[in-house]
Amino acid sequence: MPLVLQPLVEADMERAMEIQDRAFSTELWDQIMFPNGINATVKAIMVGRARKDFHNPNTVFMKVVDTDHDNEMIAFARWYIYRQERPESEWNKPRERRDFGPDANNEALNEFMGILDEKRMKHMAGEPHCLLGLLDTHPDHQRRGAGGMLVQWGTDIADEAGLPCYLEATSAGHHLYDRKGFKDVVSLPSFLLHIAVKLTNLLKEIIEMNMAKYGKEEVSRHICMIRPAKTE
Repeated sequence: MPLVLQPLVEADMERAMEIQDRAFSTELWDQIMFPNGINATVKAIMVGRARKDFHNPNTVFMKVVDTDHDNEMIAFARWYIYRQERPESEWNKPRERRDFGPDANNEALNEFMGILDEKRMKHMAGEPHCLLGLLDTHPDHQRRGAGGMLVQWGTDIADEAGLPCYLEATSAGHHLYDRKGFKDVVSLPSFLLHIAVKLTNLLKEIIEMNMAKYGKEEVSRHICMIRPAKTE
């Protein structure tokens, strides 16, 4: 069952959004943001936004296809490659309010995305780096190595350019990113880094959202991770 890594083309966007829907349909936060699922209206908005992002010069979409199943796309990733330092006016500008239509919980969506934006500004700001903005694998094809191929593509680009990488990991994806060299971000002054690992673990940079105001008792967690730039 050979899997092949390829550039994603604009015509693939609808399939990509289908994969995203299936990949995150069991995630608590996704259920809150899209309580009625990804219906036709929401999907059309998502596809439109993805197509706009496709033409961003810093954005690269990659996909994995299954050559034993008519080159069906089974996974994709969206990487942002910032090779040059960016001025603050570019990375620290007012956040765009996302609107995915009346069937989406836009309040929850903007709260969550706003926190992601803040963490990205805090840890990377305008520094050159590679950002893994999204990685989704269709549930029917998970644990086949597609996710690893998509991560490896980005880390190879980063290593060639001498750049660090950044992402926010779900608990499901954390092990993969750890294997690829990403480490949990720790909010600890450098002069205290010698403190016991147990204490360090308590200070990991975790995006934690209390879902109570959205009718859920659970807590949603994402872990900020950085892969240092490769040095000779």
